[in-house]
Amino acid sequence: MNLIFVRHGESVGNAARRWQGHANAALSDLGREQARKLRERFAAVGYTPTHIYASPQSRAFDTAAIASEHWNLPITAWDDLMEVDVGVISGLTWDEFALRFPETAAVFAKNRNWDEIPFAEKMSDRSERARRALDRLIADHTNDDRVAVFAHGGIISHLFAELMGSKRLWSVHAENTAVYEFNVDVDLWDQDGTALNVSNLWRIVRFNDTSHLA
Repeated sequence: MNLIFVRHGESVGNAARRWQGHANAALSDLGREQARKLRERFAAVGYTPTHIYASPQSRAFDTAAIASEHWNLPITAWDDLMEVDVGVISGLTWDEFALRFPETAAVFAKNRNWDEIPFAEKMSDRSERARRALDRLIADHTNDDRVAVFAHGGIISHLFAELMGSKRLWSVHAENTAVYEFNVDVDLWDQDGTALNVSNLWRIVRFNDTSHLA
């Protein structure tokens, strides 16, 4: 299966440097332009997926809608692709966070432990949600499918950790409309042993690619 993940275009929250989480921030004018450039890039290389999935939040779903205008395919909204819930700091800038919750902000700046942010989505729940989404992608598709997934920077980090079988959550600074492309053999996904070490079964084609914005 060819699997592409795309982070949404710039939102009004991104432009204002505000934490968003589950807040339904719209795309900015720049974000819409980024999505159009992504559409042009896909057209230029002749890429057409067989399936499209997107977070239902407008900044991701609208990016998918703009980028897929020439594909004539339905977009399936998945709640599991929503951005991670950042709790009480949703809608705040870093400075506002530090002003309202100084002790919490000081600790969080050092350890980035979301479990200490009031009402934020627990780290274990984020990982489970990403695992559930990936399991569904593997189970519902064949190696002939080309799947495009439009989501958010936070949940994308968890999706990558699950996809690569990592016990660590690696920080990924996902650029707006960045493209991440993988080839995955879904028929051998659950096999152990030799299959795990045959690199042509699991290939990273591109990572954090924003060449369409150059």
